[in-house]
Parts: sequence; C-alpha cells; structure tokens
Amino acid sequence: MRRKDLDLLIFRWKRTTRALKLHEQEYGKYITDLLEKRTDAELAHFSDPVEAAAFFCLIDLIKRSRPDKELPVDLPTGIPGQSTLVPGNRVW
Repeated sequence: MRRKDLDLLIFRWKRTTRALKLHEQEYGKYITDLLEKRTDAELAHFSDPVEAAAFFCLIDLIKRSRPDKELPVDLPTGIPGQSTLVPGNRVW
C-alpha cells in the first residue's frame, strides 16, 4: 500500500471529524494528524488502509499509555489465534 491509498481514508475521517461534537473534534484531528505523518516505507507492509490506520493508532495508544517507554517482558506467547491469557493474570 502507498501513502496515497491512506490519504483517501484520512480525507474521509477529516470530513467525519467535522461532524463530531466540538469537544470530540480535537481527537479526530489528532488521529488524522497522526496518520498524515506516516510514510510509504511504513505502509509498505499493509494492503488495507483501515488496517494500517488501526495499527498506527494502536501503536500511538500504547506509547502514550506507557510513558516509561518500556514494554513488558512477559508478553503472552503461543499459537496464533489461541488465547494464552488466564483470567486474573495481568499482562501489563
């Protein structure tokens, strides 16, 4: 996928942002600004613009929620598609 493919999604999301309530528009603008900073090299691994947008928004969410910039060491592992989480265990 190239940047121009993501631009169509960003354009739609900007239009949608204008339709939001005033206090929510700042969040829509933050998301579209975040996506506008992505380059062709970063998008090369995606074929779906929505998947790329979700991935980069989730990355930003994790970065903002972990100010120490340290990822947990005990991330769950296993067979893809199978949950390795046990109720009550905290991963983060």
